[in-house]
Amino acid sequence: MYDQYDQYLHAYEKLSLGTAGVIMGLVLLLLHGFALLNPEATKNALRQAATHTQAAKILLIIDFVWIFLLLLDADWNPLQMNLFDFNKARDFLLILCPVVCGVLLYYNRKRELLFPRALGLFLLLMALVPLTAAFLKDPVTRLLIPCWWYPVLTLAMYWVAKPYEFRNQMEKLTAHPILYRVINGIGAAWGAAILVCAVVFWY
Repeated sequence: MYDQYDQYLHAYEKLSLGTAGVIMGLVLLLLHGFALLNPEATKNALRQAATHTQAAKILLIIDFVWIFLLLLDADWNPLQMNLFDFNKARDFLLILCPVVCGVLLYYNRKRELLFPRALGLFLLLMALVPLTAAFLKDPVTRLLIPCWWYPVLTLAMYWVAKPYEFRNQMEKLTAHPILYRVINGIGAAWGAAILVCAVVFWY
């Protein structure tokens, strides 16, 4: 019945809850599982992340390519979004997108704080994918997805606006072994719960 409307759906809307759950569950389980099994390597990476200029540049470029594709009006582009009342501004935004990216890359006065901004923006873009898949779906267990993402989105907005918060939080996290294990344990358990629900209930 819905096949005739597929052409009007955004790519995010075509992603099933089960598929989104499997991907999100695996990513959380692998990331936090690795952090638990390799604490020293992970802690070193977290301490250096805020000052990692090359990683920040790469992630920022990914962010703006993603935004550019969301704005680009082309038949071959499945990521194109309807801007509704702002459709008339699409061309201007397409021009503005690489300009802003260039300004951030070359004129950022505090390059050591570029990575938290890039990471925060990436998380804001990424969150829409599983949240769209979980929107208004029947299984109550789908709430595992927004209940994870809402705190993450709050952190992401802080990191974009106040990147030094990321640096301070990573320093605190890596300096307290119990806090480190608790947070990563919760992340791994949450990922496992989402993965099980996706396989058992969401397909």
